[in-house]
Amino acid sequence: MKIKFTTLIFAISLLLITSASAQWNALNSGYAVTTNYHGEDVIPGTVITATAGTVDPNVLNVTFLWMFPNESIAFIDAEVAVWSDGTKWPDDTGALIYYAQSSFRPTAIGDWGVQAWFNGPGGHLHGPETDIIAIRATSFNVIPEVPVIGTAGAMIAMLLGLGLFWNKKKQH
Repeated sequence: MKIKFTTLIFAISLLLITSASAQWNALNSGYAVTTNYHGEDVIPGTVITATAGTVDPNVLNVTFLWMFPNESIAFIDAEVAVWSDGTKWPDDTGALIYYAQSSFRPTAIGDWGVQAWFNGPGGHLHGPETDIIAIRATSFNVIPEVPVIGTAGAMIAMLLGLGLFWNKKKQH
């Protein structure tokens, strides 16, 4: 029984380990956006940084729309200038990647979204006009933190409680 319990704990632990995979494969289409917490749960008040990337040299700036879980706009970071550090996509022989970044501190709990509007030489944007070259989106989930022991500690406490329950049940 101990081996089954240990195996169960190990399997659940593996499920809890998540790796943030940057969504740069979308650059095959020419445009991508990701966050430093892509695919991870974050605690309210954590500073999230969204990074937009493009291989289109016609993009002059990026407008970031930070969306509440109810899909209303929480914050607009308009016309963030693009820059390049010399990195190329998909390898050293490809096109230069142009980046723009925006940061925001979400406070509400739920599934947040970030949209990146890649703007061309047409000027200021207010919607799906022709000077928007592309729009990409990503999301992250804001969850409450368990005081004192944290989220990981709460999960361990729940698993220990389950183990004690099984142990008591086995004795009867």
